[in-house]
Amino acid sequence: MGERRMRTKGERVPRHGHAFVTVTARDANGFLHHFDEIEAPVGALHEALAILQLKSTAMEAAHREAHSA
Repeated sequence: MGERRMRTKGERVPRHGHAFVTVTARDANGFLHHFDEIEAPVGALHEALAILQLKSTAMEAAHREAHSA
């Protein structure tokens, strides 16, 4: 789960119900793509992760296995 740290003076804190999100992705050629930190609603973060999981190749493989069994 999340990790709670003691804040230092001047450190930003997201608004209530929001989170700071940073995404790093590796493409098929091995290149890393870094996306800047954004403040997003926690609900939108959950929905985005759920969509990524549904579209993942691991999920597709699991469905193929389930249908072939």
